[in-house]
Amino acid sequence: MLRSRIAAALKSPLFGAALFVCALTMLLTWPQALYLGSKVALHGDPFLSMWRLEWLAHGLSGGAEHLFDGNIFYPHVRTLAYSDATLLQGVLAMPWLLAKANPVLVYNILLLAGIASSGLGMFVLVRHLTGSNDAALVSAAIFTLVPYRVEHFMHLELQWTVWMPLTLWAVHRVFETGSRRFGILAGAFLCLQILSSMYYGAFLAIVVALLALALAASEPQRAIRAAVPLGIAAGLAMVVMFLYAQPYMDNTRTLGVRDLYDVTRFSARLVSYVTAPPQNWLWGWTSNRVVFEGDELHLFPGLAAVALAAFAFGAGSRRITGIYLGLTVAAAVLSLGMNTPVYRWLYEHVWAFGAFRAPARFSILACCGLAVLAGFGFSYLQQHTLSVARARSALFVAVLVAVGVEFGSLPMYLREVPAPVPDVYKFVKTLGPSVLIELPEPLSPWYVYWSTSHWHPLVNGFSGFMPPDYQKTALLMSTFPDDKAIARLRLLGVKYILVHEAFYPSKDYTTLMLDVLKRPELIPHGKYRDWVGWTQLFELQSAAAAAASN
Repeated sequence: MLRSRIAAALKSPLFGAALFVCALTMLLTWPQALYLGSKVALHGDPFLSMWRLEWLAHGLSGGAEHLFDGNIFYPHVRTLAYSDATLLQGVLAMPWLLAKANPVLVYNILLLAGIASSGLGMFVLVRHLTGSNDAALVSAAIFTLVPYRVEHFMHLELQWTVWMPLTLWAVHRVFETGSRRFGILAGAFLCLQILSSMYYGAFLAIVVALLALALAASEPQRAIRAAVPLGIAAGLAMVVMFLYAQPYMDNTRTLGVRDLYDVTRFSARLVSYVTAPPQNWLWGWTSNRVVFEGDELHLFPGLAAVALAAFAFGAGSRRITGIYLGLTVAAAVLSLGMNTPVYRWLYEHVWAFGAFRAPARFSILACCGLAVLAGFGFSYLQQHTLSVARARSALFVAVLVAVGVEFGSLPMYLREVPAPVPDVYKFVKTLGPSVLIELPEPLSPWYVYWSTSHWHPLVNGFSGFMPPDYQKTALLMSTFPDDKAIARLRLLGVKYILVHEAFYPSKDYTTLMLDVLKRPELIPHGKYRDWVGWTQLFELQSAAAAAASN
């Protein structure tokens, strides 16, 4: 019995689709698959993500009294909630990290799994809507390869979009069956999206509400029986959002909402939708025509996807295609952020939107809607313009090739992550509970990541938010070890100072060490290898101890 079930599963369209999207993911992110255990994207955010996964494993296993009180930005609390906590990814990573698996390998598998599973989720949705495996595979290819993913290759949480199409699928099933089971599924998928990415959870909730309203308006006879299941879905999502958002809400009271300048800076512009990431080998040149700040605003969805979507209204139900056109446009408009009055109103009146820095990320939901429309369009072309099976197969292959070529990118830019724990952190781990600071560069993802080897409280940090007094600390550390810097370190309760030689010009480092020798309260504890060179470790005596020793 078990053998027959396995054989049937291996022959199912879903299994074939899973292999297909895995292959596409490897091609899109090449050569990441060759370096799963040793390299990550050339950016600071993967190190932040690896710290988050490690901290969650540490905290969920009982290593931290308060899960959201990360060990960074000491003495501040709720520092895990300075950025997306990626709780779901942390739970998935936890057993492997507790078993001492390579954290780089765990991170990269989760990153690629987010991309591949998103394509598989799109396959489920479009296959249900069109009844066509070929159309579903085309939509899956578009959602897997869309240039947005290259733009955010360094962001683990932003690749986890699998719950978007699955939530939409469950909402359709609610209206078709009136089943509470599908209401629970819709709520569960939306909750999983919230736990995967707070950004996407809030954004998806708006799109789901729009879909439910549109389906109710177009199918009033089904709306009544769908009311209770949809209420269940909404209730589940609101409970999870309320509980999960508590540390973020508390942080908002102390840190404030996102700066209006930042939100405007990371709001998409119309030109964003005709500008591809620089790595795209066919359309990368478009990024030279306009200069954006940061890696958020290259949102070109691809001509092939748009062209296929244009044929969507010839296929199946124009009611459904019209609804998805509306959802796509709505998501694109919201991605324009402060460039539209709609988002400005949300920013001013809805708490969650005041906490989001990058409205442009709404565009992934526009890509989701576009992929669905492209599936409808392909289904129409294949079923109504071609009568020969061989010609339909040829069209399927040609469309996949066109999508692959248009979405193809240059090899990903990767950075080596040293595997062995450096000697300096092996020694630091032997120290009793104590507060550390690492110099220079107080705002550093590397120090944050390496703190996973010892879990001491760390003044340094790296995240989406910064505590209001952190810039003052960074400024005072630039003149270390003068009196003001020493006073600041004592105020923060710092006991040990790590000074990384490789990050200073040689002349400045020599001057720094000569100045340190003049400070009797700085007790040397040796010189150790770090991941790029040597680190000097100093113990800072308290004012009372320093006075007594003098």
